[in-house]
This record gives sequence, structure tokens and C-alpha cells, in this order.
Amino acid sequence: MRQYWNPPASCQPSAWQRVYGHAKSLLHLVFPATCRLCLEPGQPPFLDLCRGCEDDLPRNRPACAVCARPLLETGAHCTACAGLREFDAAFAPYRYEFPVIELIHLLKYSRQVAIARILGNLLGRRLAERGRPTVDAILPVPLHPARESLRGFNQAREIAVFAGSELRLPVMTRLAARVRDTAEQAKLPAALRRENLRDAFALRSPPPPRVAIVDDVLTTGATAESLARVLRAGGCRHIEVWAVARAVS
Repeated sequence: MRQYWNPPASCQPSAWQRVYGHAKSLLHLVFPATCRLCLEPGQPPFLDLCRGCEDDLPRNRPACAVCARPLLETGAHCTACAGLREFDAAFAPYRYEFPVIELIHLLKYSRQVAIARILGNLLGRRLAERGRPTVDAILPVPLHPARESLRGFNQAREIAVFAGSELRLPVMTRLAARVRDTAEQAKLPAALRRENLRDAFALRSPPPPRVAIVDDVLTTGATAESLARVLRAGGCRHIEVWAVARAVS
């Protein structure tokens, strides 16, 4: 029988977090959520998106099981994953297309942090549909303190909190740190992204045996690979990458 990792007390929700969660549940019963895309009533609990708009989101299937790249055939692997990657598997339920791209941009660049609830719940629900995740904890991709201070929040952490709540998994926000302030990945060509992230991350404590790295978008996988390499060196045996969306190109 599989032995599950026992998370430390720091990973467990506090009494205040539990009370706050119950209060939000009652609030949504009195004031139902409104869909952020069409303004129709949303879905309780905590998904400000109606069923119709959720069903219309661009699903990323079929996709490569290793890097989540969109494919034409089910059960295939993309040519880029012919060699080994630092992580074992990747999952991104949606393609980085309209309207998912708009939701992610509202979160990252317009500072509409409430969008993280939509994206995190969607990611958690799609993962739950696949069965119980085979990881012990979730690690949101860290931002450098200077970048996080400028933005005001870490979008990966905000998404991971809601995904972790859906899946009942601890979110380890202090397991790793971004120790080098790198150039923004989105502004770099694919060939320079891995070099840009060399020695960018460091562990603050020993990782659990099985970890899922969470981010908003998975593009080349360079960020995930750099973080996975550090986890591997720290003794992590199984690493997955979860993102809300996968870039098509």
C-alpha cells in the first residue's frame, strides 16, 4: 500500500483560513457568483464562470503526456520529448487561446487577482477528473522578491492556492525561492530561456518525495525544468508540472 507523505503543520490550513472558507461559502449562497465572460450566473462554489463558458474554453487534448504540447493524435509524444526532461509529466487542461489568454492577462497585467480563483479552480477540477493526483504537495513557481514586489503578488501562488483547495493538497509556498532576478521569460526567444534561468532557483528546505510545480502558462518548459532540476538535486523522486494553459506554438 502506498505511504503518503505527511505534510508539516506549516502546510495545513490555519483556523482562520477554515473560518474564512466557510464564510465565503455562505456568502456565495446569498450572492451567487457572476460569470466573468458573459455575466450570466456563475457556478458555486467560487467559480465565477458559467457552465456554458466553461465548456467553450479551448481544451488541450490530445496533448503530449510529458510536456503537454498540443498534438494531432491521442497517445502520442511530441518530438521534443524524445529525450529526457527534468520532470516526469505535465498537464495543462487548456490551450493558450481566447478567452483563456484574456483571463490570464487580466490576472497578471491588470492585477485582477480574483481571476486566480477561476483559473485555480478550473485547474483543480480538470486534475480531479483524472483521479487522485500522485503527488504529495504543490509548489508554485516562485517570483523574485523584486518582481513580486513590483507586481504585488505571485500569480502562480494565487492559482496554486485554489487548485490545492480543490485537490486537498498542501501548497508549499516557502519550499523554494527565486534567488536571481532573471529577465522576463515571455520577452525572450526560446533558445535563450534555459540560459536565462540557470541557477535561478534554490531550495529553502528538503522537498517531499512527489511534487507538482504549478504555473499559469507552460510554454517551452524552461522555467519548470530549471525548478525541477533543483528539486531533483534535493531528493525529489517524482515531479509533475501543472499549468492552466499550454502555449500552442
